[in-house]
Amino acid sequence: MAEKPALTQKKRKELESMMGKPSPEEALKSIGELEVRKAAPQKKAEGVSFSRAILRMVEGIFPELGKDLKRAELSQSAPAFISQALMASLAITLVLGVAGFAVASSFDFPRIYAAVLMPFAFVFIFFWIMQYPRLRMGSKEKALDKDVLFAGRDMLIALKSGVPLFNAMANVTKNYGIASVEFARIVEKIESGVPAEIALQEASDLNTSRPFRQILLQIITSLRSGSDVAAALDVVLNQLSQEQVIALKRYGQKLNPITMFYMLFGIILPSLGIAIGIILTSFINIKVDFGMLLIILALLGIIQYIFLALIMSSRPNFEV
Repeated sequence: MAEKPALTQKKRKELESMMGKPSPEEALKSIGELEVRKAAPQKKAEGVSFSRAILRMVEGIFPELGKDLKRAELSQSAPAFISQALMASLAITLVLGVAGFAVASSFDFPRIYAAVLMPFAFVFIFFWIMQYPRLRMGSKEKALDKDVLFAGRDMLIALKSGVPLFNAMANVTKNYGIASVEFARIVEKIESGVPAEIALQEASDLNTSRPFRQILLQIITSLRSGSDVAAALDVVLNQLSQEQVIALKRYGQKLNPITMFYMLFGIILPSLGIAIGIILTSFINIKVDFGMLLIILALLGIIQYIFLALIMSSRPNFEV
């Protein structure tokens, strides 16, 4: 019986591929691909975990950020807002760094100063951006304080005339600015099946306006105790009216010294100081060029802005 010829290596590979058995070279190649595929997700997971750790660390510095975002009516989550703030801070810092290097090169200043100031600028810009929810909350609080007392009085008149609480709140969903928007949200929640106490409590938690919170908390207390809502609302509205009168008197007392200092440092001293300074520099041969005048003008603008911001910050948030 004749022996079968030995299979060549080429034919053996062809038969193994036809039978589905990989060759040793193909097996090594597939093993290498599997190792690369396993290593790539691991590196990606390490990068993701590192970024999450940074976000958690920054979030620990701002523990009230989640509540502030909800109160400011921002739909972002705390980690998403922090990541956007970091990216924006980095971009602004790079732009300022390039501008700083350009200014240092043009005026022959050491460039190391710009490089040293960049980390401090990044931190300052980041913390400034992180204050945006609170600034938005403050503007919303001021707008709410202007109209909430008038909306409360409208509700009080409706309640004393026998109108139910729900209808009284529905009546003030228009013509009262931000207060109407907040009461419209409460009415919408009650219509969707949420109990009135829970809807009022949620609105109180999501707002920082003290008069608005006092009105809502007084209504909640009356509903839970079963007492007359109109009587309790009348008491809290009278208290808020007295507080506004006291705030107006305090504002008038603060405005008098602020006006005096503004006239002194913002008008009299700059006008007389520039005139006297020009006369004195002519005697001692000090040259006053256009650049120095621009610096003085910038300082006067800063002083004017400081006094204006001080007056606006001292002004009460309501209207008479």
